[in-house]
Amino acid sequence: EEKREVDVVFTTGARVKREGWFSPPFFEELSLEEGHVRLERLNGGAPLLDTHGQWSLDSVLGVVVAGSARIDAGKGVARVRFSKGERGEAAFREVKDGILRNISVGYSIHKMKRVADDGNEDDVIPVFRAIDWEPAELSLVPVPADAGAQVRSGEATTPCVIVTRSAEETSMKT
Repeated sequence: EEKREVDVVFTTGARVKREGWFSPPFFEELSLEEGHVRLERLNGGAPLLDTHGQWSLDSVLGVVVAGSARIDAGKGVARVRFSKGERGEAAFREVKDGILRNISVGYSIHKMKRVADDGNEDDVIPVFRAIDWEPAELSLVPVPADAGAQVRSGEATTPCVIVTRSAEETSMKT
């Protein structure tokens, strides 16, 4: 408590339904296999934000403790430290009181692979697994998509390679 630090789970890799303005719905999974997650940005002291707010310094509530992010027992985990500023202090109090509990990861996907789904009838909604992805920030959020690790978000600004079952590769922006 005196360090103003807490441990968080930022992903379990759970399947989340995604929909875009110009794309049909699909399910997305984040692979947590060795070599699939680029943790350098988190381990370099990435920000802890208020609901993925990237456009104002007022959104910064704290920081990921350098070197703390890792994959452990099938979960992405890290330690965050809250700012002593007014917004960081308020968020830290709410976390200590058990009011703010949901953590989300903002990330870029560099490579996805289409995978077969044993429960997806007739493969109507395709399933894609991110097999090369990079977390850029963690956020406190009100509503999680991944109930075990909470919401994931972030604007993709880097190219992503999609690998289909036929092993054809297509570059596209996600």
